[in-house]
Amino acid sequence: MVWTCSCTRDFWPLNYGRGFFRIRSWGKIYWRKGLNKMKNEKKCIALIGFMATGKSTIGPLLARELEYDYFDTDAIVEADMGMSISDIFAQLGEDAFRDAEHEALKKALTMENCVLSTGGGIILFKRNRKLLAEKAFVVSLSAQPETIYGRVKDDTTRPLLKCEDPLLRIRQMLAERQKYYDVCDFQISTETWTAEACCQKIKEAFYLK
Repeated sequence: MVWTCSCTRDFWPLNYGRGFFRIRSWGKIYWRKGLNKMKNEKKCIALIGFMATGKSTIGPLLARELEYDYFDTDAIVEADMGMSISDIFAQLGEDAFRDAEHEALKKALTMENCVLSTGGGIILFKRNRKLLAEKAFVVSLSAQPETIYGRVKDDTTRPLLKCEDPLLRIRQMLAERQKYYDVCDFQISTETWTAEACCQKIKEAFYLK
C-alpha cells in the first residue's frame, strides 16, 4: 500500500540545500544520529523524485527532527570524485556519473538511522531500485512540470536541462520516469504544504509501516 499526501514550495526560502552544510569524508552531514524511535524495520528513509521536488530541502529538516544522520547521493559523488556533478557530466560523461551514483547509494544504505536524498535519475536503474526497495523506506516527492521549471530556470548547474526548451525536456523526462517514482512506500506532492508539514506526514507514514 502506498500512502499519499502533498506539501508546498513555501519551504524554498528556508535554504536547506546541499550547499548549506559542511560535508565530511564521503558526504556525511555533521548531524549525529539519535536513537531509533520508529517502529519501521527499515532504518533509512530515502527520498526519491525528479529534480527540484524538494529532496535536499525536506531531507535535512526531516533528519534534524528525527535526530538521524543525513546523506545526499550527489554530495557523496562530488566528495568521492573531487568534481561537481556538472563537471563529471561534461568531462567523464553520464555513464561515469551513474556508476559513481550507484556506489554512493550503496555506501549510504549501509548506515542506520539516516535520511537520504537521492538524485532524480537514480531510479532509472534496476540495481538502484532493488537496493532502495530492500534497504529503505522510500518516499517519492513530486511537483508539476511548471513548478519544477520555475524552481530551476535560473540554475545553470543542471546538465540535463541545458537544451533549447527546458520545460519540454522536464515534461518528457517526467513522463519517462513516473512509473519508477510511483514505486515507493509513501508519495508526497510538494505543491500544497510546508516542509514542516511534509516531515510530519512522512514520520506518520513511517510509524504506520
